[in-house]
Amino acid sequence: MPSVIHNIRSFFKNSGSYLREAKTAEAGKTQAIRARYARQFLEEIGMDAKGPTAEEIEKNGPCIYVANHTSTLDAVIIVAFFEGDLRILAKESLFKIPNLGAILRLEKHIMVHRGKHASAKNASIRESIREAIAEGASVFFFPEGTRTRTGELGKFRHGAFYNAIQTGVPVVPVVIRGLFEAMPKGTLKIIPGPCSLELLAPIAPPDPSLGDEAKRAQILSDQAAEAIRQALKK
Repeated sequence: MPSVIHNIRSFFKNSGSYLREAKTAEAGKTQAIRARYARQFLEEIGMDAKGPTAEEIEKNGPCIYVANHTSTLDAVIIVAFFEGDLRILAKESLFKIPNLGAILRLEKHIMVHRGKHASAKNASIRESIREAIAEGASVFFFPEGTRTRTGELGKFRHGAFYNAIQTGVPVVPVVIRGLFEAMPKGTLKIIPGPCSLELLAPIAPPDPSLGDEAKRAQILSDQAAEAIRQALKK
């Protein structure tokens, strides 16, 4: 089993190589470079990662992805397979980590504040999501808000689903497997093994006749959560 020190060194080696290469890359090419180094990092820490093809991702077009949140490694497997323009909602503290913060800013991921005055600081998030969709990007949410402590799917917050309704794009549920077992919340140790990222069928925003935005967001949230829950049972 690779040591914690080995894994940290692998992270800084691969993230540093990406940042250096991205400086001279053509516009629109940095995501593919990042994906290559993310896959290399997963391999070096002993994770056998499987995920969707570029064609499977591209056919969804701009959309809002929602996934179960199992581990710190969730973001790594996501960026290992998404080679197009993707904006992940990430907590503020991640932007302060050396190399990782630089990557998050370079790729225009969206900062989420927590704690005192968070609501005021997060007021611009909705506009950032609208801009991302208008630019042809997709946006990635973890609607549970935090990593699971049990491996079970938690209750969804509704922000992702309000944004899907307001921008008119579908919600694509995503299932992450294997990373809770590899690195659950509260540890830096990684247990090597298989992991995967699976895209489920897109869900269109509910028809306005079904109620106001709050009602439709609830419907959309329930549909996405049930799709992920059923997929996790398989």
